[in-house]
Amino acid sequence: MEEHNKAKSKVLKVLTSQPFILFVFIILVAVVTNSINSKFLTWGTINSILGQAAGLGLVSAGATVLVISGHFDISTGRMIGLAMCAMAIMLNNGMHPVLVSVLGILLCVTCSVFNGAVSIAFQAPSFVVTLATQNIYYSIALLLTNGYMQTLYGKYRTLASFKILGVFPLIYLILILGFVSIHVILKHTRTGRHVYAIGTNERAAYISGVNIKLSKLKFFIISGVLVGIASMLMLSRISAAQATTGYGMETEAIGAVVIGGSSINGGKGGVVGTFMGVILLSMMSTAINMLHINTFYEYMVYGIVILLALATTAVRGYTVGKRNG
Repeated sequence: MEEHNKAKSKVLKVLTSQPFILFVFIILVAVVTNSINSKFLTWGTINSILGQAAGLGLVSAGATVLVISGHFDISTGRMIGLAMCAMAIMLNNGMHPVLVSVLGILLCVTCSVFNGAVSIAFQAPSFVVTLATQNIYYSIALLLTNGYMQTLYGKYRTLASFKILGVFPLIYLILILGFVSIHVILKHTRTGRHVYAIGTNERAAYISGVNIKLSKLKFFIISGVLVGIASMLMLSRISAAQATTGYGMETEAIGAVVIGGSSINGGKGGVVGTFMGVILLSMMSTAINMLHINTFYEYMVYGIVILLALATTAVRGYTVGKRNG
């Protein structure tokens, strides 16, 4: 009887979890949209959704680490614009794509570490710090490009076009590996335990022996690496860059994290929910276009979905609290 109750409790926990709720919602959106436009559930559309999700997904995976630890980086969109512009300029000047890719990732890591270091040094909220640094990164990108678009004319298409065994796009594998890596870090490493500990109670984490400053820098490094890889994928897909590229992605990423069930207060969450949130946002964007709905409604829909996710999290927390007495 006890084992039966435990099994029942586990099943109930899964069915009421944010990732499962999002999965059901994704299925509903797909079925409804496809019933109106039968081209929705075709490989071409699915490929477009996943391609759109690749860059946003990696940025969101990095944002998950920061949000769970109690931090926000709203400069990632401008960071992507800077990295893509710098990489495009280097490629157009004849530098090897592999070297350019490494330098692009290092640039994003440097910017991310700078954000974290300033936040630590000034003991200021990372939200406020990155509110300032995003303007710095945007200005540097404008200075590098003189405000002009940098076009590659197909010089950097390998990442976006290459298919493993001629079937599975490399860009999807990179996306999956990014999420799997963050899941392993969060659930099976000391760094992951520090993420949750600092997000739950920074003072308690410090008393228990956690190096708070070093840990925070690690979190920003992880985010920077993923933002750098996202910049590579986006540049490969678009084959062009300008200073405004990536702007707004930081809010979409944080939105995907919140939709996925991570607490904005820190200490709770995971990348499985974030992944579902990314797919849902990418799918809804495509659905709005395919149903010929005015695109002005797109961000309104994003906002409503985030509010619904917050409401769901609040109701679930209240229910669990009431059940536990």
